[in-house]
Amino acid sequence: MKFCKEAIPYALFWGILISVSAVFSFYYLSIFFAFPFLFTLFFFRDPKRDYNGSGNVILSPADGKIIKIMEDGEKTNISIFMSVFNVHINRAPIAGKIIESRHFQGTYIAAYRDKSSEENERLRWVVNNESEEVEFVQIAGLVARRIHPYRKEGDSVTIGEKIGLIAFGSRVDIKFESKNKKLLVKLGDNVKGGLTPLAEKEQVK
Repeated sequence: MKFCKEAIPYALFWGILISVSAVFSFYYLSIFFAFPFLFTLFFFRDPKRDYNGSGNVILSPADGKIIKIMEDGEKTNISIFMSVFNVHINRAPIAGKIIESRHFQGTYIAAYRDKSSEENERLRWVVNNESEEVEFVQIAGLVARRIHPYRKEGDSVTIGEKIGLIAFGSRVDIKFESKNKKLLVKLGDNVKGGLTPLAEKEQVK
């Protein structure tokens, strides 16, 4: 299993505690510290994801559970809650160019609360191509305290490409045009970033 480079400082911290405890023969303490060490590796896992389906879809940008689907005028808004057990790498929902990557300072209230999308620290992305523009927002949560972007404004991305990571549980909101779209998910569904289609673009006759 591949791990994100962001795991290094956390794993190193717990690894040092394990080593020091073992040197001084505090073996039970070493075993105790082994649990957060292993959880760190589990949390920062980076599974290989290759989407081989139709390019005529909008993919989920995150692993997690769909906690909100809302129609707002001509836009569909979907919120995906990521628990600490989900993969936390976020991915581009469509292929195109990143025309906006904007960071907002904020608080750290629980990510499942609606106002977290407006009050929490977050990073807003907008990806545009010839036929589509999609906005999605990485939102830091109660435990999550850092957003790690992998790409920047002006970069081109392929569908499902990694764009960033949020440390330790959070939420991603995605917004796209409702017109000529068939929604493929429902409230409560579990989705995988870069693999699960959220909506399919219907062919215009």
